[in-house]
Amino acid sequence: MTQRIERVDTIPLINAMLVNMGVEKVIDNIFKPHGNWSGLSYGQLSVLFVTYVLHSLTHRLSGMESWVMEHKTIIEQATGWQLKDKDATDDRLCILVGDLGRDDEDICEFQLQNSRGIINGYRLPTDIARYDTTSFNVCHQPENSQNGLLQFGHSKNYRPDLLQYKQGMGVLDPAGVPILSETIPGNRADDPCYLPAWRRLVKTIGNADFLFVADCKAASLATRAAINHEKGYYLFPLPMTGDTPKHLKELVLDPPTILQDIVLEPKTGDGVVRIVGKGFAVDKQLEAQLEEETHQLIEQWMITRSDAHADRQNRSFQGRLDRTITKILGLKPKTHETVDSFQARAEQILQNHKLQDFLRIEVDEFVTLQKKYVGKGRPGPNTPFKTIEIRKLSIRVERVEAAIDQFQRLAGWRIYVTNVPSEQMTLNQSTQYYRDEWLVERGFHRFKGGNIPALPLFLRIPERIKGLMLLLTIALQVLTLMEFVSRKELAETNETISGLVPGNPKMKTSRPTAERLLNQFDNLNLLIEQKQKKIKAVMVGGLTELQKRILSILCLPEDIYKLSFPQAKMKEAA
Repeated sequence: MTQRIERVDTIPLINAMLVNMGVEKVIDNIFKPHGNWSGLSYGQLSVLFVTYVLHSLTHRLSGMESWVMEHKTIIEQATGWQLKDKDATDDRLCILVGDLGRDDEDICEFQLQNSRGIINGYRLPTDIARYDTTSFNVCHQPENSQNGLLQFGHSKNYRPDLLQYKQGMGVLDPAGVPILSETIPGNRADDPCYLPAWRRLVKTIGNADFLFVADCKAASLATRAAINHEKGYYLFPLPMTGDTPKHLKELVLDPPTILQDIVLEPKTGDGVVRIVGKGFAVDKQLEAQLEEETHQLIEQWMITRSDAHADRQNRSFQGRLDRTITKILGLKPKTHETVDSFQARAEQILQNHKLQDFLRIEVDEFVTLQKKYVGKGRPGPNTPFKTIEIRKLSIRVERVEAAIDQFQRLAGWRIYVTNVPSEQMTLNQSTQYYRDEWLVERGFHRFKGGNIPALPLFLRIPERIKGLMLLLTIALQVLTLMEFVSRKELAETNETISGLVPGNPKMKTSRPTAERLLNQFDNLNLLIEQKQKKIKAVMVGGLTELQKRILSILCLPEDIYKLSFPQAKMKEAA
């Protein structure tokens, strides 16, 4: 008789989530393998790969084959599939991700069907949709092609020396569930991506009656006019370029209406009201030239001041002023340096710190006359001498108090634009909507350093990179749906859950994260005893009360952790 241990952990839970999402069926309906393909289908292999990523926290294709062999029994019991030794080799996975990322139309069709199924199956709210992009830097060698996916571009990770590709993602509030993603070349600008992304969101959701929230790169007048022309709604901050600083200065220094407090809803049950700033709203009538006509639109301009942001800006500005003044006063004139040369060096420091409007520099030259005796020895009354001039340069720095005061008054102010009428969106609501833009960023953080690591990237072919990001987006859907379902269940029953925080088991929360929910299943193991053709399997320890509670708030049955071996070959333990 032989004995071995298999880790069960989160494998049945993740598989149950993927089954409820219908990923296998949608993939098999769209992506077809070649005629010689055998074993697991594309949909089954995709489900298995996503489970592998979330369980082992890596996307390395070469490691999946050994992972499947280590968990073969529990995988077969959770899925009902019969696994062969070579069903999950890196060669087969390369073919899979290459075919998934080969055709952009197939990718869009998969995301359309998959997202519609998730929205309908989980009854996701579709009132607010968000979109943003990020860059992923890789350490690959540059290629000769100028049309490839990996290109040099503006790096959001501050690594312009590395190749990169970009990922755009559209999500739904309140959990940030992704319903579209796209992998684009690293040298492409972000601005042209927002309007096509909005149109894809409209097609996925089934209507344009939702609020589209994005950052300032989406706020071009052409994009806003197109969305308004197609009966959509948006909320964008205006970029601080062009005429925006001028408009902001005019509105803030001479507000056309009374300022009102910006009050956010309390995040906890204590009911404490938080005043985070001030602001006001004005109506603007604009017109933009579309392809065939001039379109007119009426917008609300929300001019808001964040107290926290204003404080950060003022402290940073004051620190920059002090450091620059100290640096300028510490300048030493060179030998025989002229006034103009010394002042030019000081002015360059102002330009480098962008403070030429806030500081004024004056260089003074002092000339003193000094006797210099001619000849050797101690000078006497009749010793000849000549008079020489001694020149000294000193520098003074003056603050332009009017400009500094104006900067401090403008600190923290920003203009947000929306075409939603004031009767349907208040100043407080618009602030809350945009402050939740971190929901998209949180998904990117999970790709870059969380439980769905996309980096380091081991693939080079563009089709395979696109296919990999498609599967990683499915993994992100699993985590965000877990959070949506669990928080919704706890909110409906007005309950909390405890025992999720290491070192503080009594801490209660009504907003658990998917990572902490999954971490509670790390202690489940399967003891397998095999004698000839008979197999006896025992779940070591069984499910704890906390694990049962987690399955309950995830709306998953406890049966997913019960084994049912075929009677012909296996014998289940009592």
